[in-house]
Amino acid sequence: MGKRELFETPIVGFLLRAIGAFPVRRGEADRGALQMALAVVAAGQPLGFFPEGHRSESGELIRGRPGVAYVAQHSGAPIIPLAVSGTRGARLGAFWRRDILLRVGEPFRANDLGVAPEDAQAVTDAIMRRLAALLPPEQRGVYR
Repeated sequence: MGKRELFETPIVGFLLRAIGAFPVRRGEADRGALQMALAVVAAGQPLGFFPEGHRSESGELIRGRPGVAYVAQHSGAPIIPLAVSGTRGARLGAFWRRDILLRVGEPFRANDLGVAPEDAQAVTDAIMRRLAALLPPEQRGVYR
């Protein structure tokens, strides 16, 4: 899943489609993208999802958007939180980076979270807290 604007760039758009990515309209309920996400998961394929919807200017987590809760609840698929830190200093051309850190959390499902399933934002926040726990405290933002 990637922001629609990326797909409008000829080379980047071609490469994203070649790896199976699909566009999403940010800032609105893009039902087509959500249905595509569910289809990807139903086909047994992995789905990468950035719940915040865009990169944080400060490098700290911002509030996640409820689309991740929708996909998690409607698919029943396991969620594997993946936290990335150190990218603010990363630059193109620095191929052998050692300061970018990926942390992978334990898989869980939306129904393991112990929050009211009808409250999509509460489910999203619970998912984001699992992700935040993998980051250094100064990057946890609203999920401290």
